[in-house]
Amino acid sequence: MIILRKLSQIHPDIPLVWKLFSESFHEHERIIFSDLLDCPQATLYGIYPDEESLQFAGFFIVLDCERIVYLYYLAVCPEMRSTGIGGKALHTLIDMYNGRQITLAYESILQPSDNAGQRKRRQAFYLRNGFHESPWYFCFDGTEYVLASTEEAIDIAGTKEIFYQFANFDSDFYTHNITEDK
Repeated sequence: MIILRKLSQIHPDIPLVWKLFSESFHEHERIIFSDLLDCPQATLYGIYPDEESLQFAGFFIVLDCERIVYLYYLAVCPEMRSTGIGGKALHTLIDMYNGRQITLAYESILQPSDNAGQRKRRQAFYLRNGFHESPWYFCFDGTEYVLASTEEAIDIAGTKEIFYQFANFDSDFYTHNITEDK
């Protein structure tokens, strides 16, 4: 059984979180880690293989808004990838939020990039684990991101609200416009 533990900024596994964060996301995908964790809506969860295990396996960062939960980052340690732990952790997170809509964004697979394989794997992972791709997207720093949700009909107003709240907290956060495909 996968265990998700809330981690504070002084938890002993924070250096492991930071290392994995730096290795797992392209520089253009990363925002300032401490700014994100200082956001009142943000929660950092460590992923652990079972209740007794102290072995850090990965992390989630979620932004919790009244209407939705936005999955900002998910990363699994390289040695634990392709073992099913990421999918199990994602389902544990979905269960933990007890039916509330969870939304996220991943890089578009249609946009040419140097990490096309990674983009396809991310999309396949989320779709395989119960997320539905929406027709909504946004662009940030020249990269197109597609919005997906645990519900077939994404709560776009709730998604915009969480982005707006975080933009008010961190002025560097993208206050982009979310657009629907035509």
